[in-house]
Amino acid sequence: MRDFLYRLVRRLHEEARPLSRNKHFHAFAGEAQGALRIDRHLRDLEQHLQLLRDHGQRPRVRALPGGGVQLVLPHPTLSVVRTATLSAEEAALLVQHPAGAWALSRPSPAEEPAAKQG
Repeated sequence: MRDFLYRLVRRLHEEARPLSRNKHFHAFAGEAQGALRIDRHLRDLEQHLQLLRDHGQRPRVRALPGGGVQLVLPHPTLSVVRTATLSAEEAALLVQHPAGAWALSRPSPAEEPAAKQG
């Protein structure tokens, strides 16, 4: 079930051909509704990270056992801090976004240099 859940999230998060929530409502019944929650959470984190990136503030990142990460995100204008804990699968999806790759200090797929042809 976990594999199916993250396939749904990956499909929802895909910019080129996203899965329509309305057209495929039957896919989000029962436990699969968690895919919608995870997708909204990741999109919100991407916006927050992009805002931090624009202001030149880096979030604190702490690696967790099992490949997960914990992000401590200060708000650029308010005196509040947000903490987000992501599983390894969620972190892998977040790193696909340029701001997520910047926060996790990994090159995004668009920024990776092309492999040398030998």
